[in-house]
Amino acid sequence: MSKPNYSMTALQTFSVVTKVLNFSKAAQVLNISPSAVSHQMKLLESQLGMSLFHRKSKGVMLTDTAKQLAKQINKGFELIDSGVGAATQTESVHRLVLAVVPSLLENWLIPRLNDFYDCFPNIELQLIAADQLVDFNQHHIHGHLHFGHGQQTEVECVFMAHEYVYPVGAPNYVGEINALSNFLAYHSGVEDAPSNMSWEMWFESQGLDLPKQLNYRRFSHVSHTLTAAKYGQGIALGWHHIATGLLGDGSLVRLPYKAIQLPFSYHLMMPKDCAKRPLMQQVSHWLKSQFACTRPAVEPL
Repeated sequence: MSKPNYSMTALQTFSVVTKVLNFSKAAQVLNISPSAVSHQMKLLESQLGMSLFHRKSKGVMLTDTAKQLAKQINKGFELIDSGVGAATQTESVHRLVLAVVPSLLENWLIPRLNDFYDCFPNIELQLIAADQLVDFNQHHIHGHLHFGHGQQTEVECVFMAHEYVYPVGAPNYVGEINALSNFLAYHSGVEDAPSNMSWEMWFESQGLDLPKQLNYRRFSHVSHTLTAAKYGQGIALGWHHIATGLLGDGSLVRLPYKAIQLPFSYHLMMPKDCAKRPLMQQVSHWLKSQFACTRPAVEPL
């Protein structure tokens, strides 16, 4: 038995009519005449062997059968539009979803995005702030610029850069560190707690005694401590890559102590299939080159 041959033009016209319920309005949408719409609907009714509309003085109503048909027809055209859009996008624009440690995203990556867009004009970039390593099985994310030990075996891990800490403060606030009283502290999250350096650890590493007056002001993110330091609210342990912009524009100054390397580092974590794609390899190379531009002076200034 031969398969019925339905007019695709008539089906497309029917899809539009079901949304506006008026032949004249459908004609305007399709840029054809109302009589052409009426002809297409009569043709479809003839091919289907059923009535699709209740005609009214100002428009039409769908029959119960037409309502069910409309759901499937409209869904089908949506899938076609989506498929064509995806195929077109594949040729011109690549969508990239990248998760980034929040403080690094705000203070280090966003200021560099103009260069990224210049280098990758065909990438539509979506950035997500995320501390804990994302579950690539649960979320459609291509990579995570993450701070950690980089030893996850189930994903591809590309080393980006080490991180260093040293004390920073506003130009009008800094002085002899033992004479200062307000110390801004990053209260580390679960994942990077093993790598975070407290003020007690820092003073011990320098062979210095803790100040007699020591007031802690704690924050959930490194960037918050730096912002507070910028406004003269205390001294912060600046994470170098995160602090580099504020140091560069003079909002903060570095105190003359040696930079100390933290145990954890920045890595680009990716699903193994994503890591093999040339585009992700290019993005990985760009990120690493940007980190290289902000490598710190380790010795005291």
